[in-house]
Amino acid sequence: MPNLVLIVEDDPAARQLMDRFFRREGYQTALAADGVEGLGRAMARTPDLVVLDLAMPRMDGLRLLRTLRDIDTLRSVPVIVTTSRSDGEAVDEAISLGVEQYLVKTRYTLKDLSAIVRRHLPQRRAG
Repeated sequence: MPNLVLIVEDDPAARQLMDRFFRREGYQTALAADGVEGLGRAMARTPDLVVLDLAMPRMDGLRLLRTLRDIDTLRSVPVIVTTSRSDGEAVDEAISLGVEQYLVKTRYTLKDLSAIVRRHLPQRRAG
């Protein structure tokens, strides 16, 4: 069974782009438009990895990340942050919460993201 990547991103175009890309790469995907939806999806089915935006309505990415780290069954799920926020405070907090990678949206490609995801899912292969 392919790995499940949970994409939590409020921008519909970015969310759909990542969804199509990861599905073509052989992953299953679950999509959420904000942290509240993301938490619900993660609670319903534990993802193998989360790709997380920070600036979102209702529940932002850092609050979702803190919540994931407080839930035993979700604590160890790898999280990759993809955001437009490059301020030190956000970076420091995300790193302190154990994210695998912090990517600023204008500084990576989907190919880069795919390589990072593969690096953090070595035990199972896509497709």
